[in-house]
Amino acid sequence: MAALPNTMAFSQNHDRRSFLRSLAALGLAAKTRKSEKPSEPVYRFLTPACEVRMTVQYFDSSSIKGFRFRDRLTNHGFCLSAAGEQNGVCLERFVGSLAIARYDFRSRLSSPAPFHLRERVLTIDHDSRISPRPPFERALPVEREVVSDIQAFGYNPDDAEQAASYAKPFTLWSLLRQDLYLNDQAKAFLIVHWKHTLDLISLVDVIPGDGTQVVGE
Repeated sequence: MAALPNTMAFSQNHDRRSFLRSLAALGLAAKTRKSEKPSEPVYRFLTPACEVRMTVQYFDSSSIKGFRFRDRLTNHGFCLSAAGEQNGVCLERFVGSLAIARYDFRSRLSSPAPFHLRERVLTIDHDSRISPRPPFERALPVEREVVSDIQAFGYNPDDAEQAASYAKPFTLWSLLRQDLYLNDQAKAFLIVHWKHTLDLISLVDVIPGDGTQVVGE
């Protein structure tokens, strides 16, 4: 069985922010990455339609018992499978690393806020012992001008084959390119490169697309 999805795919009926809100209540054992800076890195961009604020929170060497969550906005509970599918064959345990990228939008002038953030993800390099996930594309709904994207890389420790394959010291890794689009625009406003390992997920670089201006970090 291959590694869990590099990008967890939640149903559009439940914003990915639900995952972030529920971490403390899920028995998550993780090391939040320490930084020399007092707060999370902040990236700000200006597009013709809106201002975008990007922040990333990391959870290294995580262990979760059950991918079960509760959306505090609706008080609706749900669970996720290893493929990110809702209320199917739910994953009971997860060992690996997580990162949560949050995007806050502010409309410019009379332009409305985007109604979804579309992602296109490509594995551009990977450990020879794993099979890369085929390229995929999906839309993330924007609610209250905010959307969050979950990066996850790990395995199910209850699966003996997976546990043996992903055992240390020879940790697996994958390098991803994530193109981000506002609504149905043809050109990406942001290109993000991620490196995934079992111990940590790293933001390699953030590249502004055509028409996007960096206004601060």
